[in-house]
Amino acid sequence: MLHNYTASIVGARGYSGLELAKILLNHPQVQLTHGFATSAFSLSDYISHPKAKTVSCLSESDLDLHKTDIVFLATPAEVSLKLAPKLLSKNCKVIDLSGAFRLKNSDYKKWYGFEHSENHWLKNSEYGLHPWTGPAGKAQLVANPGCYASAISLALIPLLKENLISTDNIVIDAKSGTSGGGKKAAENLLFTEVEGECLPYKVGKHQHLPEIQECVKLFTGVDIDPHLTTSLLPVRRGITAGIYANLQEGMTLAHVDAAFNKHYGGNSLFEVGTVSARPQLLSLKRVVGTAKTHIAYEVQGQKLFVFSLIDNLLKGAASQAVENMNRICDFKADTGLTSLEAIL
Repeated sequence: MLHNYTASIVGARGYSGLELAKILLNHPQVQLTHGFATSAFSLSDYISHPKAKTVSCLSESDLDLHKTDIVFLATPAEVSLKLAPKLLSKNCKVIDLSGAFRLKNSDYKKWYGFEHSENHWLKNSEYGLHPWTGPAGKAQLVANPGCYASAISLALIPLLKENLISTDNIVIDAKSGTSGGGKKAAENLLFTEVEGECLPYKVGKHQHLPEIQECVKLFTGVDIDPHLTTSLLPVRRGITAGIYANLQEGMTLAHVDAAFNKHYGGNSLFEVGTVSARPQLLSLKRVVGTAKTHIAYEVQGQKLFVFSLIDNLLKGAASQAVENMNRICDFKADTGLTSLEAIL
């Protein structure tokens, strides 16, 4: 098979990195040639795909010796902050899955715990939320959205663009599987700690809150200041975000239905519908393992209830990164993604 582009993954042994590798090994236009981690490894030890053995998997210390057309950074934000400028100086296209280049107008010290040292690249990075990001531009660096921010923003943007909801008192209750915390060892992610629980965390100070606010402003021009709570589910993967708001006067369920179908209807990576007509859209099992976003909604009087569900490792990370790559390379957004199946 003749591939048009080469790609590499830094952090290829982590959860998102391995999901990226699985997708790229099957991509019809892009060849995964290299993976990097803290030490050399064999991708075939983690992925059974026959082409896994053809990927050179090296230590991150060898990264300077190799160049591919596209580099995915599935690394912590502090690591991406150091690596991205070096890769960009080699004229690679970089898609960063961390939060290192997402926040244009918020305090990195407050939300991520470090001072941002790359103002040029922060200013010139592109925020890649699909399908809202426009045609492929000249940006060399794409900031892949966060998992909570993806699920929540995708639900809010059509409502705000069509002026359907009041911005007062928006409440968001979002829950994620434990893989959202990454592969590092942590007591709060141990099975014996999470099993049987549903624990809120980072109450009022989750780093995706300013990202959601900036994202909504970017794509709708509207300022919001929602209540956001995130909780940890005793499952491996998946996000379900409940979003509650009041409809503007005169707006009805029909207007909500029309807005979501206007913006996402016919898009192979979205399924939308009312809770009453399509209750299956509320099931995490039906979205985990896919690159899709499921959005279900219902109205009672002027109260709007919206539920947005994604796989945090796919639409919340790896598959959205591939959507960004597809756009950069001028492929259809869903290239290499439509065959992903739910893990039922």
